[in-house]
Amino acid sequence: MLAFEAGTGKTGGDGVTVNRPRASAIMEREGLTALVATTPENVAYLVGSPLRATNWTMQIYGVLPKDPNARPALVIPTNRLGVIAQIGVPEADLYLYSDFFLEGSPEGKPSTPDIDLFYQLLGSVSTYPGPLEALQAVLADRGAGGQPVGVDEMRIAPEWYSRLASSLPDGFVKPAYKLFREIRQVKTSAELSRLRKAAQLNERAEQQLIDLIAAGVHEEELANHYRYAVMKEGAVPAMVAVGAGPRSALPLIERYFHRIEPGDLIRFDLCCQLDGYWADTGRTAVLGEPTEWHNRHYQATLRGWERALELIRPGVKASTVFEEAVAAVQREGIPHYRRQHVGHAIGLELYDDITLAPGDHRTLEKGMTLCVEIPYYELGAGGFQVEDTIVVTESGFEFLTGMERRLYCK
Repeated sequence: MLAFEAGTGKTGGDGVTVNRPRASAIMEREGLTALVATTPENVAYLVGSPLRATNWTMQIYGVLPKDPNARPALVIPTNRLGVIAQIGVPEADLYLYSDFFLEGSPEGKPSTPDIDLFYQLLGSVSTYPGPLEALQAVLADRGAGGQPVGVDEMRIAPEWYSRLASSLPDGFVKPAYKLFREIRQVKTSAELSRLRKAAQLNERAEQQLIDLIAAGVHEEELANHYRYAVMKEGAVPAMVAVGAGPRSALPLIERYFHRIEPGDLIRFDLCCQLDGYWADTGRTAVLGEPTEWHNRHYQATLRGWERALELIRPGVKASTVFEEAVAAVQREGIPHYRRQHVGHAIGLELYDDITLAPGDHRTLEKGMTLCVEIPYYELGAGGFQVEDTIVVTESGFEFLTGMERRLYCK
C-alpha cells in the first residue's frame, strides 16, 4: 500500500467528488462499515479520476470507509501504475496485485516526470497475489475486516464476489450498486463544476452546428463537426443524434445520409463526456420559415418543458413533474402526446439514478442534477427537442446550460 498525495496528477484539482457525509449516513442506515466500488463510474466517484479496465477479467476496485476521515483506497493491477503516474489519483491509497516487470531505470537518462513517478512507485509499493487479497488488506487496514461491507456487484468477477462472501459470515457482503447511485444523486461542488464545464462545451459545439445549417449540408457533416469540436477540448463524444427532414423524428441516429433541404426540421440531441461527467442537450432548427404545424408543435413541447421547470424544487415527487409536464403539452397543442419520461438525472452516468417518470415517486433533493427534456417524434412529419441541464437548489433550480430556448430559424 502507498499513500498517493493529492495534487500530483492532472485530474481532481477542482475538489472532492464523493459526498462523504451522505455516503456515511447511508452506510450507517444499511449497517455497513465500507463500500466497494467496481464499475468505472463508481471507482471514478471515489478517487476522482476515470480508470478503466481493458478487459472484463481485469479487476479495479475503489473502497470507501464509513468513517468520513478515513481515506479511500484503490485496488489495481500493478500494470496500471503507469496510468496512475500520468493521471494522478487524489487522496487515495494504492493497493496493488499481480506481478509486473519493467526493465531499466530512468536515473541519469532522458526521462519525464510521469516515467520518474512510475519508476518510484514500482520500487516502493508491495503487491498482493490477487485482487481479493488486496481488497481484504484494504478492509483490514480500515477496520472493516470481518465486518459487513457493501460491494458494487455490477463489475466484480463472480469468482471474487463469491470468495469474498465465503470468507465472511452469511449476509456480511451486500449488493451495493444501488447504494452508490443513491449517494451520487446529490452532487458535490466539485461535481457541479465538472458538469457545468461539460454542459457549456456541449452547448458551444451545438451552436456551431446550428450556425452551419444550410441547404445541401449533409447530416454527417454536422455529426462529424460535433465530434471534432468536443474532442478538441478533451471530451469524448457519445450519442450524436443529428436528424434532418423526416429523419428528425428518429430518436436515435447511427447512420447519416440526408442532405438538408429548405423547410427541413433539424433536431439535435447531443451527448459527450468531459473528465468522466456527462453533458446532454438538445435543440431544434428549421431551414426557412417554420410552418404553422412547426410552430404549434414546438410551442407545445416548450410549454411542457417550462411547466416541468416550474415544479422543480426539493420535496416534489419526480412523478408529479412528469404528470404536469405531459398534461401541459397536451393542453397546448398535442392532445395525443405520450412520453415515458420528461427528464433524467445526469452525472458520471448519462442516466443517473432518478428519472422524471410516472413510476418514480422519489422526491427531489437540493443538489440533484437533471436533464429536463420534452421531445416529440412524429414519423412522416418531424421531431422536436428542447433539453437542458439544471441543478435543484434550496427553492427551485439553476441552469447549468444557457443556450436560447427557441425554434432556431435559418
